[in-house]
Amino acid sequence: MEQRVYLDEARALLTEGETALAIDLFTRAIASGESPVEARLERAKAHLAMGQLPQAIEDLGRAIKLDPKKADAYYYLGVAKARSNDLAGAIEAYGGAIGVQLDYVKAYANRAGILGRQGKVKEAIADCDTAIRLDPYNAPFLVNRGIFYKQSGNIARALKDWEAALKLDPKLAGAYFNRGMHYGAKGDYAEALGDLDKVLELQPGDLRALRFRAMARHGLEDYEGAVEDFSAVLKRAPRQAGVWLARSKAWEEIGDQEKAAADRLKAVSLNPALGEEP
Repeated sequence: MEQRVYLDEARALLTEGETALAIDLFTRAIASGESPVEARLERAKAHLAMGQLPQAIEDLGRAIKLDPKKADAYYYLGVAKARSNDLAGAIEAYGGAIGVQLDYVKAYANRAGILGRQGKVKEAIADCDTAIRLDPYNAPFLVNRGIFYKQSGNIARALKDWEAALKLDPKLAGAYFNRGMHYGAKGDYAEALGDLDKVLELQPGDLRALRFRAMARHGLEDYEGAVEDFSAVLKRAPRQAGVWLARSKAWEEIGDQEKAAADRLKAVSLNPALGEEP
């Protein structure tokens, strides 16, 4: 009974953002000797919230030894391993969660992300297929599968997935962003601008969207708009040499050679390779 109080109090502290105090209570719960799997799993989640990955991994490993059928322990071990950049370990852990619980949707989705990072696109798409079959109304899964289809070269399927995602959730910035990136790479700058405008409407100040919208504006010969967006990026990320160089080119198109030269000089000071002759 005493440990139940520890666990309940610790969970309440977590919801209040008192993670360090929660960890202390989870530790007391473990010391009390009752429900050690649950207590270790909860403490591991708190360690994850604090960025304490080795401690989380240790707790989750012990929880799995105590109860090899605890699907959540495998899942959170996968999360901890992925954050530790142990991608093979993360894939193994997510596989453990799926082995215990075949309908563990988040394990499929997270494993897909790692497989995609490793270039294993077919396997990533297969995991996305399963996640979508289990949770067909989860629009972000469709966005991710679209990304993997794009990686595989199947642009038509990628666009279809992003369109389907937006039908489920018209406020899904990720779908607009990825579609806008595709249009921009193709040189369809008007379409790209429309999607990136939507991203910035939903997520004002998104640096990636600002940068790529600036490029789309440049492609549409809206050089003043490009300068405006590049300037917004540089205000928050002033060490991006490529952005200084891109803005200098926009200044050149406007006809302000003095500002163009100043931006080019700044770009080269941050990355001397940009000043080398091609």
